Amino acid sequence: MNIRKCSNPLNIKGIEDWMTQFFTDPFTSLLDEHTFRVDLFETSDYFIVEGELGEKIKKENINIQVCQEQILINVLKDNEAEKQENNEVTRKIVLPYRIEQKKISATFMNGVLEIKISKTSDSDRSSNCINILG
Repeated sequence: MNIRKCSNPLNIKGIEDWMTQFFTDPFTSLLDEHTFRVDLFETSDYFIVEGELGEKIKKENINIQVCQEQILINVLKDNEAEKQENNEVTRKIVLPYRIEQKKISATFMNGVLEIKISKTSDSDRSSNCINILG
């Protein structure tokens, strides 16, 4: 005898839980599966980009490139438990001005990537790749 368990699409408790989560932190759970969070800050001297990559990520698996007004962060995940075809996550941040000639530094510590873009200092770097310290 086949007994099929069906979920009730009109389950009010489930809808309430979903609505609470959606209005508290919209799209977070969906986005966290496919990308990583990025915050932008501004100080008097720097624009700062912070990305929560996670402590399992190795510094060697992070690639940062700068092109005109864009920062491209590419992260290769080491998922031995999950064998997926695409273990690469890319995030593009577009700023309102050109940054490729600005002095840019990056550090990676405790799972957080921090990129500092100087507002005033220019760089003499010949490559579009940014080295990560830490």
